[in-house]
Amino acid sequence: MVAQVFAHLFLRPYPWHRPNDPGPLDGSAWLVRPLHASSGGGLSRLKDGLRARLDATRNRTLSLLDRVSDEHLRVRVHEFYSPIGWHFGHVGRTEEYWTCGQALGKPLVDDHLSWLFADVADNPKDNRTRIPERDGILRYLDETRCRVLDALEEADLEDDNPYLAEGYAFDFAIQHECQHQETICEMLQLIQQRDSQSPSFEPLPWIRGVESSMVAVSGGTFEMGCRDRNVYDNEKVAHPVDVEAFSVGRTPVTAFDWTEFIADGGYHQPALWSACGWKWRAESAAEMPEYWIYRDGAWGTIGPFGSRALHPDEPAQSISWFEAEAYARWKGARLLTEPEWEWLRRRASESGAIHGIDGWGGKPVGQGEPSEDGLHDLAGNCWEWTSSAFLPYEGFEAFPYDGYSKDHMKGAHRVCRGGSWATSPTILRPTFRNWYVPTYRQGFLGTRLAGVS
Repeated sequence: MVAQVFAHLFLRPYPWHRPNDPGPLDGSAWLVRPLHASSGGGLSRLKDGLRARLDATRNRTLSLLDRVSDEHLRVRVHEFYSPIGWHFGHVGRTEEYWTCGQALGKPLVDDHLSWLFADVADNPKDNRTRIPERDGILRYLDETRCRVLDALEEADLEDDNPYLAEGYAFDFAIQHECQHQETICEMLQLIQQRDSQSPSFEPLPWIRGVESSMVAVSGGTFEMGCRDRNVYDNEKVAHPVDVEAFSVGRTPVTAFDWTEFIADGGYHQPALWSACGWKWRAESAAEMPEYWIYRDGAWGTIGPFGSRALHPDEPAQSISWFEAEAYARWKGARLLTEPEWEWLRRRASESGAIHGIDGWGGKPVGQGEPSEDGLHDLAGNCWEWTSSAFLPYEGFEAFPYDGYSKDHMKGAHRVCRGGSWATSPTILRPTFRNWYVPTYRQGFLGTRLAGVS
């Protein structure tokens, strides 16, 4: 157990930099903000918007592929994941399958590779190590993209075909690819964790720069969920929700906050944990968040491109739902419900969002524009665990297939909201729902506290 009493609790800013930073991705990739182009300018404008977003999204994917070594492309580094190279081929397969195959009824360019890059039961993750090498992946991406662009050219996006109307299948492909970009960033971090024999870093002064505080928020009635045709099925159907007044953390829980929990023995106090959470903690031997390092009195973390110092004011990330729950109990607080979180997010401006793969990690909290409630970092920086199970809204209908949402709506998963530094603006919308099992901690997952009534 790490037990350290931190004496430096006064406030003082200081400069921060990241070693091993490979530089930002292609900036044009951040032009993908709209969910879909307005059809107000006609079919041509809608298609032009989709084409630009397809190109920008693919540029970002290829920039990520450039950062993956050949030796890692076809190797599994975690039981939860396929090989990292599989994800690159999978985004090409998915967009061809839905736009060419399902929307237009066309045959796929390569049946064998389409199966090998598919997430289906008869293609288990161990089998996916048989994917082509880099040149084969790139060739497959080129071939499928050419067919997708041809399909966009001929598609009637004013048809009542549910895959074609308003460009649904093309929008679905873009959002899907953006999600796998974040998965690839997570896997780069896992690769570093596996390969780091003796991680080193230059520590930062462990001084709190952002004071933790709670803000009182008024309640009200709002429409939760989304009416847009092209959002994911689990974001529908929009419905009225009443939220009572509550108090909430001004920022996500920070790394400094979390080290106080560690120093107080939070990982060794069964009373703070649920029975399932304590069982997980004991079996996993968790002592701190997944990628953290404690060495010679200093805190660091393993990032996607090597180890670095933790900043005390960056969000505490790579925590499971069980850890978030225990931390909240230690603070005499609770996790936000999903309706409370969306109520807060809808009152925040887009300019307050923190996102972009330029620093390859979370940024110190409190830097963006605050919401009307005085809250920071509601969009981007880190995902925030909520207390809510991932369940369907009333009127939910699975589309375009059961496996994306419906198969996970059995109460075993918990909802995360907000997006991380690796989340594309395409899906940084107030209604987007992410979900994981309570033991999962390999993502860019943090939390924000709410007050107990």
